[in-house]
Amino acid sequence: MKVVYLIGNGFDLNLGLKTSYCDFYNYYLSIKNEDIRISQLKAHLQKDKDTQGKYKYWSDLEIAMGEYTENFSNREEMEKVYNDLNDRLREYIQKVEQNGLKGDVNRNKLISDLAHPEKYLSAKFKEEFFAFCKKWEGYSFETFIISFNYTNTIEMVLNMKGAMDIGKTIYNRSNTLYPIVHIHGTTDEPLIGLNNKEQIKNEKLRDDEDAQYFLLKPKINDALGHLKDRESLNRINIANLIYLFGVSLGETDRLWWEAIGERLKHDCRIIYFVYNEKENPRPTEINRMRKKYKNKLLSKTKLAKEEKDIAYDKIYIVLNSDMFKLK
Repeated sequence: MKVVYLIGNGFDLNLGLKTSYCDFYNYYLSIKNEDIRISQLKAHLQKDKDTQGKYKYWSDLEIAMGEYTENFSNREEMEKVYNDLNDRLREYIQKVEQNGLKGDVNRNKLISDLAHPEKYLSAKFKEEFFAFCKKWEGYSFETFIISFNYTNTIEMVLNMKGAMDIGKTIYNRSNTLYPIVHIHGTTDEPLIGLNNKEQIKNEKLRDDEDAQYFLLKPKINDALGHLKDRESLNRINIANLIYLFGVSLGETDRLWWEAIGERLKHDCRIIYFVYNEKENPRPTEINRMRKKYKNKLLSKTKLAKEEKDIAYDKIYIVLNSDMFKLK
């Protein structure tokens, strides 16, 4: 049985870490500089900040940066601003990670949640889930995590040095968690960028291959030559179970949502853990909520309507659960 987790910033936020874009912007704006182009970007950021300290235009740094490229007259200007933004992000995330985790963190719960996320399903869907898994009753589980985070918080909590056992499967077989892949890089080398060239608003830069290797994540990963993206896509392509946690389904990561969509054409099930503190649906609204988030995920794929209709019942939605609440 092949199991894949895609884990985003919601995991670090659960631990109380200041890893949101808003937190970074406040740090970025506090740094003085003399370069006119960087100053203009900061002025643009400052104007975007509302009275509650939130950023509307810059709520997604990567998408906003793609839009902001129209302010550059050439690639050299873009590279100078991009490099400064990337360097400051690296500094900030390193500071967050160096400060470490505050208070007690429940390592055993993290292991339990990784091994048995199905425990958060309601009885009906848990029964369906077990029926699906029964065909692998005699097999061991192989669990992989694709992290969208720069931090190593999962490894820190688990005290993970390599592959490790995370307990028994629902059918009392072994379950091995393999080393985590940080698809966006780590604190030493964070990777920020776009999914495709259409997200670069500046038409001149859009078709500039050198600019693409600065701005497009698939191109950057290709240039780095570490094969993380290819290995991760291969894992998704053969996964029987896929779990989504703490991800926003952002446009700059559409590559991954499309890969999940392709996998849904085959023998696969997904549990999508959604967190929205503003949503606490009444029992009569539960079905509407599930439909909303299933359709949101499916809208990020390239599946045709009839394929989405089939995939719909392969997705389970869990809202505002205690999954990965470790403190």
